[in-house]
Amino acid sequence: MKLLPINNKNGACNNVRVNRNENFKGGAFLDLATKGLQMCDKYPMIGVAVTDSVATDVPRTVFDLVKTGVPAAMETMRREFSGLFVNCLMPSFIVLGVAKLFNKPILGDRFNGVNMSSSWANEESINNFINTFKKSMDISSSKTNPDEIKLFFTNLLTGLNGRDGDKWIEFSSTLGKDKLNQVTDILTNAVFNQSTDRNTVKDLIAEASSIITDTTHAGEILTYDTSKGKALTSNLSELLRDSVDMGKRFTNDTVRSNLDNFAKKAIKLVNAKSVLGLAIIVPLAMSVQSINRAITRHKYKHKGAPIYKDFEKGNTYKEMTTGEKAKFFSQKLLAAGSMVSLALLSMMKKPSLSMFQFKGMFPTVDQCRWIATATFVSRMFASEDPNELRESTVRDMASFAGLYFLGDYAGKAAASIIESVKPDVKLLNRTGKSTADSSFIKRAGDWIKNTSLKSFDEVLPKHKNLRSICQLASLGFSIISLGLLLPAYNRRVTEKKVAEAKEKELKSKMFHKNNDSRFILELRREKSLSNDGIYHVVAQDCFK
Repeated sequence: MKLLPINNKNGACNNVRVNRNENFKGGAFLDLATKGLQMCDKYPMIGVAVTDSVATDVPRTVFDLVKTGVPAAMETMRREFSGLFVNCLMPSFIVLGVAKLFNKPILGDRFNGVNMSSSWANEESINNFINTFKKSMDISSSKTNPDEIKLFFTNLLTGLNGRDGDKWIEFSSTLGKDKLNQVTDILTNAVFNQSTDRNTVKDLIAEASSIITDTTHAGEILTYDTSKGKALTSNLSELLRDSVDMGKRFTNDTVRSNLDNFAKKAIKLVNAKSVLGLAIIVPLAMSVQSINRAITRHKYKHKGAPIYKDFEKGNTYKEMTTGEKAKFFSQKLLAAGSMVSLALLSMMKKPSLSMFQFKGMFPTVDQCRWIATATFVSRMFASEDPNELRESTVRDMASFAGLYFLGDYAGKAAASIIESVKPDVKLLNRTGKSTADSSFIKRAGDWIKNTSLKSFDEVLPKHKNLRSICQLASLGFSIISLGLLLPAYNRRVTEKKVAEAKEKELKSKMFHKNNDSRFILELRREKSLSNDGIYHVVAQDCFK
């Protein structure tokens, strides 16, 4: 087989991009938004940072600055941005470090020189690639050649189906012989590419992915078994990335001659780096709020939560009695239990080891749920009074719901409305089995669990702006509900609680003052009567 020249990507790939850009229609704002949102999709870490900052971090910081003061704003800023960094951006770098540390000890001397630390293939993908390559090998040869790798990619794509709206699309048959051959040539070229520039291989993979998604309009939901409909844990871009990465390993003679043993070692490394990485990340995430509060305490030289307007005066913290502390701790346990229950409900499946396996530089949604749950529970236990615990519970449970499913519902709702108005537009992938004749509950359940937004790559070029509207609906929902309404609600309730507490304290003082005065009055009255019988002057003095 003759490999394609490296600069092949400058043809087909650029043509794809030109065609996409030519089809942008609509207002300048939507065009700009679409380009920005596509950039966020292309670079997930940028997407997460921008979305989280715009939706929650910045609005909450500004709100607390205006409504409560500098101490509250500074602690909110540290809490929110450190949560973004530790929960979302840091984990994969820690996992990479763990993988580099354990690569040689786990792979052993037999696979010395084989570096799997930079691979993001999970257990499912590794088994799939190994089995596919076994079917593609020329057993008469001891060396892996381009023809074997090309057959490996052909076999990998044959029988692979992607979801386009309400139907499965079989990639190899839909692509046809010519396009399938073009895709497998590009991927084979990526495997044998010797360029030190990583972007060269990335561009080749992106080109192959673009050809497939432009032809099939599918790529986010994949399966080899349409009868069961069980989706792979990887989408198309991840599958192609990992298959090229593993294809490079297959060119190693030691790996080629010990495929089963290599698979076991590679999977062991996947599990080790994922579990050990999370074992570092979760305690770190749980400690952030305590560190945050320690900084506030050091700066202002007194205890308490900076959620009150007069925090800087130092008169907002009160020591609890033993009974109050016990009651407060039980409230923390209840709040933490509610947070964990919400997290488990949002997953809609039993926890498994595969949930903890990393498959990219950004943690999976399930991993983010676990890390976020640990972070939010730690914030609840770090609360110093009932008002702060209530604010933390309401804020973090609402944030979890908004970030992990309610925001998604807003985007899907916008897509559903657009599809009902424009039947020729496809913005949703549906894997459920309900029909128009099904009960409302079944249809609603399918909409919640088995319906998802198409990616930008999956929709037609002329519909990308409509896909942007769905994303903006989700972002707008998060900004309004999590960034504005939620802080306003918490502040209003806290101020009401503080006012009620002050009123109660004032009444209590008046009650005790009046009682004490009457008691003194009675004592002095008796004494006064025994002397001159004039006691009204004593009474007047007692109530001063």
